[in-house]
Amino acid sequence: MKYRFLFRPAWLAAITALAVLTVAFVGLGMWQWSRAHRTHKLSPKAAAAYVTPAPLATLLSDGAPATDDALGHAVSVSGVFDGGHQLLVPDRRFPDGRIGYLVIAPLKLSDGSVVVISRGWSAQRVTPPAVPSGQVTVTGWLSAAEPADGAPADAVDAAAKDPAHLIASVDVASLVNIWPYSDMDQAYINALTVAPAGPGGAELTVLPAPAPPHTSSWYILNVGYTLQWWLFGVVGLWWFVTYVRRLANPTDPEEDDEDEDVEADEDEADEDEAGRDEADEDDGEEAEDLTRPQPAPTAPAP
Repeated sequence: MKYRFLFRPAWLAAITALAVLTVAFVGLGMWQWSRAHRTHKLSPKAAAAYVTPAPLATLLSDGAPATDDALGHAVSVSGVFDGGHQLLVPDRRFPDGRIGYLVIAPLKLSDGSVVVISRGWSAQRVTPPAVPSGQVTVTGWLSAAEPADGAPADAVDAAAKDPAHLIASVDVASLVNIWPYSDMDQAYINALTVAPAGPGGAELTVLPAPAPPHTSSWYILNVGYTLQWWLFGVVGLWWFVTYVRRLANPTDPEEDDEDEDVEADEDEADEDEAGRDEADEDDGEEAEDLTRPQPAPTAPAP
């Protein structure tokens, strides 16, 4: 067995030391990687601005989807509810883990556009409560419009069985085909307060606003240290494997001598053949000189 020497005590100690070093290199690399990506809390001023309601027009531009900075931001908007087109969104999880329904309704703005308002959450399937009449001001937080293909399977099945009252997700593209409105913002608002409040608002539970987001950054120096430690581990393993293979498969000097002798014989054979070819060419030239007729001597002129 070529690798039997690895079971000697000295080699076992070396293998153990290499394993410990490799684990240490990997661990140091992972520690540097954790240091490379760092999160930072918002400053008190930025956090206060995040929870201060901003006009919807300042967070959305030209009907484009909400940006990451706008999502979750406190927002306020004024308009008139259309209570005749309310829908339920099934299979919605409350922060405490309970599953229930969202109640959504269109809010018509003064410029003719419409924004989707999530009025609140209910643990049971209920008839959507009556909306406040007249002009109202909704204060809440902004959420991104949801794609239809991202809805849970249970919500899709429930909406398919009762499309007149349920929709699988807050999908603006689908709502355009369901509601009699075409100019709709690509976001919706989770209402926290409605002023003036309607008579049925107390039947729904308000969804709490998310915590202000953290910012993050990457530190290139720590990324470099990460790659350096991992490279040390790879190089150490490569060197050890290469060294062991050389010890287990030593080169035989006699085979090298035989190879050199064979190469020398081949070189001598090539030289002999080249010499014979040159000799044959010389013989051919001499034979041609001997067989070539000599010109007859010319008589001298009288």
